[in-house]
Amino acid sequence: MNPVLERTCKKAMRHRLILLFLASLFFLSACLSRQTVVEKKPDPHSKPIIIPPQYLKPIIGRVEWIEIPNWKLRIRARIDSGAKTCSIHAVNVEKKVENGETYVYFDTFNNEGKLFRVKSKYLNETKVVGTCGEAETRIVIRETLKLGKVSEEVNLTLNDRTNLTYPFLVGRNFLMGKFLVDVSLSHALGD
Repeated sequence: MNPVLERTCKKAMRHRLILLFLASLFFLSACLSRQTVVEKKPDPHSKPIIIPPQYLKPIIGRVEWIEIPNWKLRIRARIDSGAKTCSIHAVNVEKKVENGETYVYFDTFNNEGKLFRVKSKYLNETKVVGTCGEAETRIVIRETLKLGKVSEEVNLTLNDRTNLTYPFLVGRNFLMGKFLVDVSLSHALGD
């Protein structure tokens, strides 16, 4: 065979191989980029999902509206599953004995964020370890709280929450066994 013709044939063969390689790459990328929808039929042998009753509880968010019916009060509250007891903002606290019973008078925030005076029966005093790790003595009262449809009488500690965002903190003594908390939500029970 003529050497010039042989070189021309080899070049043509290389071009054909390169074209074949590029065509196969194009075909492969087209196949991989195509999205196919596969319908999956339900497995007749699978069992239905059963949710245990202990998980059928109202879901609440990190912030909810709490009501204290005795004071006709509805305020925003921080939900804190790490706190043992509920806590309410209280300043100008005074203990007074009336007819042999001890009562606590204090100022707290109302629905509009203004201070107003409330009265509650004195229960006792307790040591509370705050977020800073320091223990402090707080007065404890007992009031009925309402969150959504759940209403229960619980202990509240009085605390100056002036520098905190929320005037009320809902702790485990009210939450336990009644709610599931989803911290990605806020006002899950509605406004």
